[in-house]
Amino acid sequence: VASSRLPTSPARVVEEKRQPEKSEDEKRQPEKWEEVKRQPEKWEEVKRRPEKWEELKREVVKSEDVTMAGDDQTLAEPVQVVVAKPKHQFELDEEALSRVLLHTEVKDKHVVVVSVAGAFRKGKSFLLDFFLRYMKAKYTTVGMGKSGGEWIGAYDAPLEGFAWRGGSDRETTGILMWSEAFIATLPTGEKVAVVLMDTQGAFDQESTVKDCATVFALSTMVSSVQIYNLSQ
Repeated sequence: VASSRLPTSPARVVEEKRQPEKSEDEKRQPEKWEEVKRQPEKWEEVKRRPEKWEELKREVVKSEDVTMAGDDQTLAEPVQVVVAKPKHQFELDEEALSRVLLHTEVKDKHVVVVSVAGAFRKGKSFLLDFFLRYMKAKYTTVGMGKSGGEWIGAYDAPLEGFAWRGGSDRETTGILMWSEAFIATLPTGEKVAVVLMDTQGAFDQESTVKDCATVFALSTMVSSVQIYNLSQ
């Protein structure tokens, strides 16, 4: 049977053989990878050294993850995952929880939850903000690297992260998680996602004994490490 296809030139055959096989990521997002191929200096190097393709793919996937994280990278913040409702009820916000736990860098890893519980207005959120400083300096956040330097910061640097203030009225209600996880490596070599969690203080004027017990029980069940904060 005669073929209407024109003969392929030897140069074209060589060029096709040099083309790395498309990965699943490339097949799903062809426009993203075509954009990469339009970077002449990188693409020429890949054609000369096919092994560079894997390295380039990792670069692009990493940049994709940063883009997907979006607000998490530029506006990391506390996320309310358990909401205090009227009539002393609590409700799980699944969408908010998914924002933290279903990120591409987190969803396939074991999660280590570090929380602080205790009486209200005793400095739980204040303490967690120092934890945030330490984690940002020592561990990689999702889609980003370590901040490095002295983790404690300057004495006059504002303490940011979980909201805190002076006074007698409660600040934190329900249960909150920090929106970005921190990627740590265990001694076994396994990478885990560390999530910081803040909880509603116990024994305030608006909470019942049942409210306090509910928040404490929920936070205890989901925490890998829970710190009970004492003022004395």
